[in-house]
Order: sequence, then structure tokens, then C-alpha cells
Amino acid sequence: LRPGGLLLLGFHVGDQSRLKTEGYGGHPMKVHVHRRPPARVAAWLRDAGFTVEAQMLLDPDESVSGAVLFARRPFELR
Repeated sequence: LRPGGLLLLGFHVGDQSRLKTEGYGGHPMKVHVHRRPPARVAAWLRDAGFTVEAQMLLDPDESVSGAVLFARRPFELR
């Protein structure tokens, strides 16, 4: 990401990890799925030097809600 560039990060919201063994269409797979709270992901971005500019929660009342964070990379690295 170039200096001053905008990062768009989307993810599922939650606070758990689980092993998923079946994909779309019933195809076998082995993937660890991690859901994280938006505040924690935003803190990780800030710790990495990004400025979090916006946050959106998607379908917060659904069983699997999502979040989108917009963060900007600094022009100068620390």
C-alpha cells in the first residue's frame, strides 16, 4: 500500500475461532475461521501505524454480522 493510501478491510464480527470443514456447495476443506470485534481490529490497525478513518457495521442483527474499516497508511513511516 503506497504512503497515504486507503485500506478497505472487511471481516465477520464476533469473538471466536472455529474450524470449518465444509465449503460452499459441500466441498471438503480445512480452514480456521476467525471472527473479531471491530474495536480490536481497529486497535491492531492503529498499532501498525494506520489512522482509522471510518467504520461500518453490516447487518448487526443477523447471526453473522460484518464490519468494514477504512484506514489510511501514513505518508511517513514511524
